[in-house]
Amino acid sequence: MIKINLITVKRRKPIQIPFAAIFLVIALAGILVAFYFGTLWIETYNDDLKKQKEELEAEVRRDKDKLDQRDRLEQDKRNLEQQIEQLKQLSGANLLQWSEVFSALTTVVPEKTVWVTNLRIDSDRRVQVTGYACEEEGKKSTGQLTRGIQNFIKQLQGHSYFEEVFLSNANKNTYEKVPVWRFDITCRIKRDIGSR
Repeated sequence: MIKINLITVKRRKPIQIPFAAIFLVIALAGILVAFYFGTLWIETYNDDLKKQKEELEAEVRRDKDKLDQRDRLEQDKRNLEQQIEQLKQLSGANLLQWSEVFSALTTVVPEKTVWVTNLRIDSDRRVQVTGYACEEEGKKSTGQLTRGIQNFIKQLQGHSYFEEVFLSNANKNTYEKVPVWRFDITCRIKRDIGSR
């Protein structure tokens, strides 16, 4: 007798490993782990930045105290300089001394052509100089102011001790049969020598 099995035997299917799903799960796990460690790293980085910020704020407070102290010291210095200047003015330490004025006046008078006959200094530091000027030897008079008077005025104007220099009078004269110019110059002596 022949047996025929009409029921087919189920064949077992071979187990198929879903590599794509496993790879996807591993990738998602990797992303989650990376996210977790990234979050931890960012938190520690933020903590470090917070510490740096606190240190910088403390340093700024210290520096601000130093800057405030420097500003106070500079203000004290300016006040002291002001007081020193006031004391100098009261003591006359920076006033122009008469000996310096006379010495300066002798340096600005042109030699051989100008001689001073009268010098008057008023209490308001106004100066009147009277003198005579002649032509240099060998030069004829042109009828104009001598070069000596012109040089004398220029020297006074250019000197640091004198200001407001004016020729107030100039007359042609004769002195011992020599033609001369008699002149009056006014100027003002500066009050103080300033910082030299």
